[in-house]
Amino acid sequence: MGKLNCFRIEGVDCWFWSRDHRPPHFNAKRRGEWEVRVFFMTGKASMIERVRGPGRISRAHRNALIDMAEQHREDLLKEWEKKVRYDD
Repeated sequence: MGKLNCFRIEGVDCWFWSRDHRPPHFNAKRRGEWEVRVFFMTGKASMIERVRGPGRISRAHRNALIDMAEQHREDLLKEWEKKVRYDD
Protein backbone atom coordinates (compact mmCIF):
# COMPACT_ATOMS: atom_id res chain seq x y z
CA MET A 1 0.00 0.00 0.00
CA GLY A 2 1.33 3.43 -0.93
CA LYS A 3 0.06 6.57 0.78
CA LEU A 4 -0.65 9.59 -1.41
CA ASN A 5 2.10 12.19 -1.36
CA CYS A 6 0.60 14.99 -3.47
CA PHE A 7 -2.15 16.09 -1.02
CA ARG A 8 -3.75 15.45 2.36
CA ILE A 9 -7.26 15.90 3.72
CA GLU A 10 -7.66 16.18 7.50
CA GLY A 11 -9.21 13.01 8.95
CA VAL A 12 -9.13 11.05 5.66
CA ASP A 13 -6.60 8.35 4.75
CA CYS A 14 -5.79 8.18 1.02
CA TRP A 15 -3.71 5.45 -0.63
CA PHE A 16 -3.04 3.27 -3.66
CA TRP A 17 -3.11 -0.51 -3.38
CA SER A 18 0.23 -1.78 -4.71
CA ARG A 19 -1.56 -4.44 -6.82
CA ASP A 20 -4.75 -3.00 -8.21
CA HIS A 21 -6.78 -2.66 -11.40
CA ARG A 22 -7.35 0.05 -13.97
CA PRO A 23 -8.68 2.67 -14.46
CA PRO A 24 -6.35 4.77 -12.29
CA HIS A 25 -7.82 5.49 -8.85
CA PHE A 26 -6.98 5.79 -5.19
CA ASN A 27 -8.83 4.68 -2.09
CA ALA A 28 -9.97 7.09 0.61
CA LYS A 29 -11.27 6.21 4.05
CA ARG A 30 -12.63 7.96 7.09
CA ARG A 31 -11.96 5.37 9.76
CA GLY A 32 -15.12 3.70 11.06
CA GLU A 33 -17.38 5.64 8.70
CA TRP A 34 -16.83 5.06 4.97
CA GLU A 35 -14.42 3.98 2.26
CA VAL A 36 -14.55 5.07 -1.38
CA ARG A 37 -12.57 4.75 -4.61
CA VAL A 38 -11.71 7.98 -6.40
CA PHE A 39 -11.32 7.60 -10.18
CA PHE A 40 -9.31 10.78 -10.68
CA MET A 41 -9.16 10.66 -14.50
CA THR A 42 -12.96 10.83 -14.91
CA GLY A 43 -15.52 13.63 -14.58
CA LYS A 44 -17.02 14.72 -11.26
CA ALA A 45 -20.25 12.74 -11.72
CA SER A 46 -18.49 9.35 -11.86
CA MET A 47 -15.37 10.06 -9.81
CA ILE A 48 -16.49 8.63 -6.43
CA GLU A 49 -17.48 4.98 -5.92
CA ARG A 50 -18.56 3.73 -2.51
CA VAL A 51 -16.68 0.67 -1.29
CA ARG A 52 -17.86 0.00 2.25
CA GLY A 53 -18.65 1.40 5.67
CA PRO A 54 -21.66 2.02 7.85
CA GLY A 55 -21.86 5.74 7.11
CA ARG A 56 -22.24 7.95 4.06
CA ILE A 57 -19.54 10.26 2.83
CA SER A 58 -20.38 13.86 3.70
CA ARG A 59 -20.81 16.47 1.00
CA ALA A 60 -17.78 18.32 2.40
CA HIS A 61 -15.52 15.25 2.17
CA ARG A 62 -16.88 14.34 -1.26
CA ASN A 63 -16.21 17.85 -2.57
CA ALA A 64 -12.74 17.94 -0.98
CA LEU A 65 -11.78 14.63 -2.62
CA ILE A 66 -13.08 15.74 -6.01
CA ASP A 67 -11.40 19.16 -5.78
CA MET A 68 -8.05 17.67 -4.74
CA ALA A 69 -8.25 14.96 -7.43
CA GLU A 70 -8.92 17.58 -10.11
CA GLN A 71 -6.17 19.91 -8.87
CA HIS A 72 -3.57 17.13 -8.60
CA ARG A 73 -4.57 14.91 -11.53
CA GLU A 74 -1.08 14.90 -13.13
CA ASP A 75 0.69 14.17 -9.85
CA LEU A 76 -1.82 11.44 -9.00
CA LEU A 77 -1.23 9.76 -12.35
CA LYS A 78 2.55 9.88 -11.78
CA GLU A 79 2.12 8.34 -8.32
CA TRP A 80 -0.25 5.69 -9.73
CA GLU A 81 2.29 4.71 -12.39
CA LYS A 82 5.08 4.53 -9.82
CA LYS A 83 3.24 2.75 -7.00
CA VAL A 84 0.70 0.44 -8.66
CA ARG A 85 1.39 -2.83 -10.49
CA TYR A 86 -1.52 -4.20 -12.50
CA ASP A 87 -2.11 -7.12 -14.81
CA ASP A 88 -3.75 -6.37 -18.17
